[in-house]
Amino acid sequence: MADIVVFGAGQIAEVAKVYLDAHSSDRIVGFTVDATYRKSDTFQGLPLVAWEELERHFPPGSVKLLGPLSYRKLNEFRRDRYLEGKARGYAFASFIHPASQVYASEIGENCFILEANVIQPFVRIGVSVMMWSGNHIGHHAQIGDYCFISTHVGLGSGVRLGERCFLSGKVGIDSGVEIGAACFLGGGAVIKKKLPPESVVPGPEDAVASYPSSRIKRLDFR
Repeated sequence: MADIVVFGAGQIAEVAKVYLDAHSSDRIVGFTVDATYRKSDTFQGLPLVAWEELERHFPPGSVKLLGPLSYRKLNEFRRDRYLEGKARGYAFASFIHPASQVYASEIGENCFILEANVIQPFVRIGVSVMMWSGNHIGHHAQIGDYCFISTHVGLGSGVRLGERCFLSGKVGIDSGVEIGAACFLGGGAVIKKKLPPESVVPGPEDAVASYPSSRIKRLDFR
């Protein structure tokens, strides 16, 4: 059992608290956000403290962190806060819903995996991966650090997903296909061949877009 501080004070943080309260032996004891976004002293009845002052309220060693859980700036925000937290001496927790079937060989810290996911044997999942409900991850697939997988996504066996990818609902990737880092795959996209880094496939009938995913990041895609 560990005391947890969740990074965030919005809807996803609310959802995280419900899941951890119901299904985890870990206990949420507070929340943190960047000082600019801190509009109250509490959130969900618990302390809400500025990220910049976290050590004063929750020193390293007394808590573990979880999050950020958003995909802001195409997952760069979560990556940056995770790396900063590690540099400041914090450990990170993970949450894996007990109603998922998980046979993975490796799952990194700071992962958030919700219900009804099927993760087959020999899958490797990096750090800070967010995985919403009802996905299928085929055997020997690899999911890179800081990815966000929404819902009803299917990865075939041996798929290699680069870091910071965002997969919208109902994306399908054929077995053995490699997806480069920081790709954006829109709802219903079906990927049958290798994609270079920063590729964008907007939807099910769309070819690879002419613009890179960094364009979406500049729009502060959340």
